[in-house]
Amino acid sequence: WLSHKALFLSRPPILPMRLHHAALSTTILLACSSRCAAFAVSTGPLPLQSSLSTRLLGAPSIPRVASLNSARKASSLRMSSDATFKLFGNQGTRSPLVTWYLEEIGAPYQTIDANAVDRSKYPSYPHPFGSIPACSDAGGVGLFESGAILMFIADKYGGLDTPEKRAEAGKWVMWANASLDPICFMENERGQVVGTRLAGEPKAVFVLDKLLSQSEWLLGNGEESFSVADVAVASYVLYALLFNRDLKIAGKWPNLAKYCNKAATRPCYIKAFGEGTAQALAKRALA
Repeated sequence: WLSHKALFLSRPPILPMRLHHAALSTTILLACSSRCAAFAVSTGPLPLQSSLSTRLLGAPSIPRVASLNSARKASSLRMSSDATFKLFGNQGTRSPLVTWYLEEIGAPYQTIDANAVDRSKYPSYPHPFGSIPACSDAGGVGLFESGAILMFIADKYGGLDTPEKRAEAGKWVMWANASLDPICFMENERGQVVGTRLAGEPKAVFVLDKLLSQSEWLLGNGEESFSVADVAVASYVLYALLFNRDLKIAGKWPNLAKYCNKAATRPCYIKAFGEGTAQALAKRALA
């Protein structure tokens, strides 16, 4: 089992509500700024959706997030050189969720034990606060915070190459970091996890469960719809189950329970978190 203390000792304090809204709005602002840049360099008309309302209004289409198959192809093409993505972490931190996504899209990466390096040497260690996880890219980009790392990987290697695709997946990654995190993890003043609000009945989780009753994954049905959004959301709920052994979710949120069970039985999740942990969490999700 992962170390309870090691996982969250370096976590930042829970964001106040208005900062939650600010974090959630980041996705929209990034998408809008990217969209404006796209218009500035556009050399042709944007494709139109086939629906009648879109044809009448002439609105641009909103492409679905790239499937894992296409993401793997894109990743292979972009990282076929000696470029290496370096992930600093260990099994007692959030770094396995980043490893999970890297495995899903087939991106080559190098794992470095963060406990074996001097984390006070910024920017050689790419987290100014010395926390875990952190990563660096051969292009010179240093990143910290699991949500930011996931979005960078999805953007550069996972096929999120348009503002629409970034927004569709990014809103869920931001929601996981800003809103689901404080639901899953109750912290004391030292940033240590002391419980979970999933033991109660948070309204947001009922909404999430209802959405999951309508689709297999957050962005749709079938393997093609699994995305970085699912990595972000499922990881947090599964972490909550890991550190709260008496936690039961199947009775209150049956669709969320099935969702977490499917996530924990994915081969790439098993590889990232370990077979024993994955099997135990898959069972616990349905208990």
